[in-house]
Amino acid sequence: MSLWRPALKLGEHLAHLTRSAESAQKPALVVQGGGMRGVYSIGALAALEDAGLREAFSVVVGSSAGAINGAYFLAGQANEGLRIYVEELSHRAFINPRRLWRVVDVDHLIDGVLKGARPLDVAALHAAPIPLLTVLTDAATGAACTVSSRDSQYDLYEVLRATAALPALYNKRIRLGGDLGERRFIDGGIVAPVPVEQALALDGVSEAVVVMTRSFDFKQDDLSTPMRMLGRMLARGQKPFVKDNISRPSEPYAELLARLKVENSLERRSTWTMAPSSIVTDRTTIDASVLEATAERGRQDLLALLEQEYRPISAEAGSGRQAVQVSTGPPSSSAVQASPQPISSSVQVSASDVSLPSSTTPLTE
Repeated sequence: MSLWRPALKLGEHLAHLTRSAESAQKPALVVQGGGMRGVYSIGALAALEDAGLREAFSVVVGSSAGAINGAYFLAGQANEGLRIYVEELSHRAFINPRRLWRVVDVDHLIDGVLKGARPLDVAALHAAPIPLLTVLTDAATGAACTVSSRDSQYDLYEVLRATAALPALYNKRIRLGGDLGERRFIDGGIVAPVPVEQALALDGVSEAVVVMTRSFDFKQDDLSTPMRMLGRMLARGQKPFVKDNISRPSEPYAELLARLKVENSLERRSTWTMAPSSIVTDRTTIDASVLEATAERGRQDLLALLEQEYRPISAEAGSGRQAVQVSTGPPSSSAVQASPQPISSSVQVSASDVSLPSSTTPLTE
């Protein structure tokens, strides 16, 4: 007589991992940003925080606002991070289209909010058993670089300032010093808007929970006319890889979204991805009521994701079935060559030592 067992839900699996001291089989948490669209992903992280699932992951990987959201999540402050969007950033002091060369005041975000009005608990972040991996873009070459929150030679605030520094909206290049020397960095979302590739390249990471702020079927034409016009205007005079991000659709990005969508429909998979069914806000939305509703939508979509069945590919070992590949960059050897000054000289990269070079493929966030 066979015994019927109900399928394990993703949320149940993550709850089990939270109680486990073994990190080898824990998935990465990948967080997309996108300016004020990040309110959707912080809503999702707040739901994870409320469910007590922070320690279900081996590493949090994010770029742009996704990295800032990840920092508040790891510090146990995701709900505080949500209030930042609704109460601290929903006004012209932060976003003002009339300031053409500083539409988004990243300095106000870092110095006025993260250090002031709603301070990030950096001590709690550093004490967390899980590192934050922040993706940056080299301003000169367009190469992706990553910095771990466990690398004490870098000021965490400056790392977060750099990954949010989108050219044309905030015209500064941030120098981090340390092993990175005089290299300057800009918004990590330019080369890795959804840094799944960086997460799955980590030693010991074979699965990922992905929180996106774009729909799977996003196309550049979905943007509002004012946003497209602003993008074309601000792209003038920028380097080609920046122009690609601001004003033109990116085939690698579209391909990544398509592959994540396909994998999400499979019975067995290595990534579990949540995405809004449509564009919920744009990069510069400051309407507090819209932001509040978007955060709640992110919270509810995350709870729905936790109800999905957890059927990993590893359970079919030897069956011959292959996972859908979500990496859009070149093989790892090419990726290493693409970054002339890799952050880490280590051959193996693990989730506890997460500074690594990556590909230079420009993507559209």
